Amino acid sequence: MGDPVIAYAALAVLTAIFWLGALHKLRDWSGFEAAVAGYRLLPTVLHRPFALVFVVAELLAGGLLLWPAARAAGVAVALAVLVAATLGVTMNLLRGRIDIDCGCGGLSRAPASLSWWVVSRNGLLAALALTAWPRAGGQAARDLAWLDGITFFGLSLALLGLYLAFNQLLASHLEMRKRSQS
Repeated sequence: MGDPVIAYAALAVLTAIFWLGALHKLRDWSGFEAAVAGYRLLPTVLHRPFALVFVVAELLAGGLLLWPAARAAGVAVALAVLVAATLGVTMNLLRGRIDIDCGCGGLSRAPASLSWWVVSRNGLLAALALTAWPRAGGQAARDLAWLDGITFFGLSLALLGLYLAFNQLLASHLEMRKRSQS
């Protein structure tokens, strides 16, 4: 891990993304279960248990990322969630199934269909998670100063803004793709 401010901002942003994603799924539980079923990767009997485990994993990842003693576990759970989601998207893209709801939820309320951009976004989130991997011994690379607080908030807001902008561009791209096919 490099500068601790970058790691802390990554942790804050990932926590927000995972918790908002879980909240969205819990608010529209039937929609998320339908999205899981739409992937057609699991037997019907496993749709609900998988959906439940996935949301619990998102909540757990966010919580563990904020707990310094469990940060490595939080990064591991976050990466597992991202890998599971990305594998599901990739498998359906390879089968040519793009017009299904990704079930992503989160900061955007619009359902998104599948594309390689979703895979790219998840890859960027995984890279962000890896920047937060704890150092051996758990010690910061340097002491933090008051200016680091301002930098942390600015960087966190900038990263969340980039995430929102990427998702908006993704939604616009998918909408344009649907209109051109009509």
